[in-house]
This record gives sequence, structure tokens and C-alpha cells, in this order.
Amino acid sequence: MEKHPIRFLTRLIIVVLCLGIAMMSRCFAIDSNQVFSVTITNGAPIVPRTVFTQTWTMTNCGTTTWTSGGYTLNLIGEDSLGAFPLITNTGGGTTHFPRCTIASGKNIAPGGTASFSCQFIAPETSGSYTDSFQMNNTSGNYFGPTSTVQIVVSGGNTNQFDRARAVSYANNYAAYVSSDGYFWTNSDYPDFGFYGIGIFTNCPIDTAGDDCAHFVSCCIGSEPHVRGAGMNIPSRTTPTYGEPSASRIVNTVLVAPGYAVEVSSFSQMEPGDVIGWNWNGDTNVANLNHVTLYLGNSLIAAHATSQLDVGPAHYQGASTVMHLIHIFDVPTLNSIKVGNKFVLSWTTNWDKYTLYTAGSPQGPWSQVTGFHIVGNKNYVTNTMLPTAVSHFFRLQMP
Repeated sequence: MEKHPIRFLTRLIIVVLCLGIAMMSRCFAIDSNQVFSVTITNGAPIVPRTVFTQTWTMTNCGTTTWTSGGYTLNLIGEDSLGAFPLITNTGGGTTHFPRCTIASGKNIAPGGTASFSCQFIAPETSGSYTDSFQMNNTSGNYFGPTSTVQIVVSGGNTNQFDRARAVSYANNYAAYVSSDGYFWTNSDYPDFGFYGIGIFTNCPIDTAGDDCAHFVSCCIGSEPHVRGAGMNIPSRTTPTYGEPSASRIVNTVLVAPGYAVEVSSFSQMEPGDVIGWNWNGDTNVANLNHVTLYLGNSLIAAHATSQLDVGPAHYQGASTVMHLIHIFDVPTLNSIKVGNKFVLSWTTNWDKYTLYTAGSPQGPWSQVTGFHIVGNKNYVTNTMLPTAVSHFFRLQMP
């Protein structure tokens, strides 16, 4: 039994205070955060191809002030939702993941709240998709719980150009050798280099390389190991996937067959389109030195050197010419009248589309058979109905 009650009480208070301080140090680390609210709740249904914004509002429950630009919310792991941030990456080739900065642009003291926003694209294929983010401090250290954006896409595969997959591929492979395991270091086939076939082998940093068109091919195409946006990009120099020439992928693969068209402004561009570049002031789109993937929000991804979320200013100089190339989402149905028949044609790049016909735009629609393939086009010759009968055609999934 303690002979001095006051001394005993003093010791007890000290013990309680120490325990309290220890508990507080565990609950309130130097850097700590808690999700206060989100705009898109997990499990939200989203229509395919929808561009949407997720905003996380975070509480600073640590002991340090979050500095604007120094504390960010970063994508961790692989991207499946075509994430592209609202900010331009000024780090060039040093940052290869989407990240969000404090929306207010102000420092956030302990106890305060900050909002972080990022844009995403709902993929074409039905299913559940999740991207994960975590806070990062000025020293590059991650802290706090994982924050997610998780949506459910329904309705089946529309077989349109999957822009979400194009952007996701760029996000996942901007810093790495593409999923076929190759990285072009010389434009003269077969003198190209490759850097391992392991998953996510780092891109070489000691050479600029010639991997730009190969990378874009994988982003917009159907590389067998990891599918991009789903276009049928011919592999001209196997075993590498796709097209290794910047001029050829824009002009021969995309524009000439009618899969894409050059446009005049970024307002006509969508995520997953491409941008061609000439460094010598040559305005002819046939003469390109470089090609990059367009991510949205005037942001660009590229190999080599490797960049992600940089702006056009990263490439522009006194003699730089930029060509904006918009890829069509679906095939265009063309028709000509030959005698008493229609000859209808559409490109084969969207190979799952079938021709349907109806007497009114409301249907019912019936499938038209008997098409044949010539070159890169499907052709159907259809007898015209009497002039008093309306005749409608459209391409749709079976």
C-alpha cells in the first residue's frame, strides 16, 4: 500500500498521460489522412464510354501541413479505368502514374480538408472495374489508407474503339517495355533492341530509342498479351507487335483506310486519339518524326523517351509541327447506287459488326447476309426496294 497518496496519484496521472500520448502517436502519425467524402460511391453503375470525375475529400489528421503540389493522391497498381488527371505533369519522364493535387491550390493544415480529383473513362466491356489511389508526401513516401474508385459497367461489349483501354495501356506501360517484350532502339529492321520479356521491364533511360509508333500500336491495338483499344493493327516487323514507323501508323494504318482523320483542334480530339509530330517545320502529315497517344485534357503519353501526362509544350519548339489525328469509334457505312441495287461497304477493322436493315428507324431490324471482303472492306450488294417503301441500313452488333 502506497504510504503517500499524493505521490501515488501523481504517478498514476503520469502513467495515464504517457499512455494517452502513446495512443495519440499511433492514431495521429506525422502523415495521416482519412477519406471524408467521395462523389462516386463504390459500385456505381456507369454507361460504357462515359467520361466521369471522381473527387475524394480528405481530412488531414496528421501533424504536418500538406503543401500544395507537394502532397498528392497517386494511382497505385495498374489502371483499368483510363485515368487521366486534371493537371499537367511537369516532371517529363520522371513521373509515370496519374496523380491528383490539392484542388484549392492551398496548403492544408492539420485538421483541415482537401479535395483531389481525377477523370476516368468507363470501358466498353461489362464488368466491375477498380482503380486504387494513396496519399504521397513531399519525400515521395506513401501513407494512409487506400482510396478507390470502383464502377460497374453493364450492357455488353459495344465493339467500339475502347478508349479506356488505350489510356489504361499508356498509364500502365509508359515507363515500361510494351507487353510484347520489345523496345525499338533503331528504326532499321531487324536492328531493334528488346529489354527482357518479363512483366513491366523498365524502359532504358540511356537512349531515346525509336519506340514511339510501336508503343502507340500497343495502346490502340490488340497486342496478344495485353489488349489495348482493340484495333486490328498489322504487325509489319514481327516478332514486335504493330507498326514501328510514326508516318506509317498515322497515314498507312489509320488515315488511308478510313479509320481516322486529321482534325484542327483539341476540341475535336478524344482520349485514345494520336498526335503526330515533325521537328523540322514540314507541314506534310506524311512526313512525321514522332507519334504520341492523346490521353485527354491536352495530356500526352509516349515512348521513347518515356513520358506520361505531359502537355504539348513538352514537344513544341520553333520548328515543331503538330498533327491531331482523331480515330473513329465505329465504321462508316458507305453506299453507292449501281443500277437498281445498292452497294454498301464498311471497313473490316471493326470485324464484329453486321449489316441490318429495316423499313423504319424504329425497326424491327433484320440481318443482311451475303457480304464479301475485298482488301480492308466488307461489301454487300442489295436489291433496292420499290420507291414507295423506305429502306434503312445500319451496322450493329449481332
